[in-house]
Amino acid sequence: MKRMEPTMIDTISHNTGRHVWKSCILVGLVAMLPLLGGCGGQLFGVNLVFVGEQTALERQVLGTYEEIGRDLTTFSSVRAVDPDGNIIEPPAMTGSQAEVMRALNNRRYNRDDLDVLLTARVVREGNDGMLTLNPEPPEDWPLQEPIVRQIIEEENRDREVILNRLMQTTPGVAESDRGDVAWILATLNQQAAPTSSYVQERDGRWRVK
Repeated sequence: MKRMEPTMIDTISHNTGRHVWKSCILVGLVAMLPLLGGCGGQLFGVNLVFVGEQTALERQVLGTYEEIGRDLTTFSSVRAVDPDGNIIEPPAMTGSQAEVMRALNNRRYNRDDLDVLLTARVVREGNDGMLTLNPEPPEDWPLQEPIVRQIIEEENRDREVILNRLMQTTPGVAESDRGDVAWILATLNQQAAPTSSYVQERDGRWRVK
C-alpha cells in the first residue's frame, strides 16, 4: 500500500502527540480487517512463505497465525440481520483476543512510519522478532527521535502480545519453543520489511535486505 500524503490528522498526531487521534483512526481500521486475510497468500500484509520445506513447528505456528486473522475478521464483522429482520450480534471476544486485535490494529497504524524508518536504517529487524535502534543510524532521521522511540516501544509491545498469543494457542508448543516461535515471527517481519532494511540472521549476523 502506497504511503499517502500527510493529512491534517497525521500532522496533528505527529506534532502534538501521536495518541491524540489514534483511537479514532483505529476504529476505522477495525472495519478493514476483512481485507487483511486471505489475499493471495498474505496475512496482515505479510507473505506467509518460507524458503525450503517447512518444519512441523512452522506449519503449526503459521496455521495459528492464520487462525488469528480469521478470528479477527469474524469479530470485526458488522452486525448482520437474519431473514426475520432480527439483528445478529457478532461473537464476543475474550480479553486475550481483544488484546491481539488492538496489537494488530496498532501495528497497521504504525506500518507506514515503520517502513520509512527501516528504509532509512534508523531501526532494524532483529532475529528475536523485535525492533532495535540502529547503533550507527544515519545523521538525518526522517522522524523526530521521541517519535522513533515511541514507534519502537509500541511495535515491540504489540509483537510481544502476538508472540504470547501464539505460544498460548498453538497446539504442541512448549515454553522451550519460544525462541523458535520468535524466529518464525522474525522471518515474517523481515519478509514484510522494505528492501534495503537491516535484518538479522538466525546466527546473529546483520545484513542489508
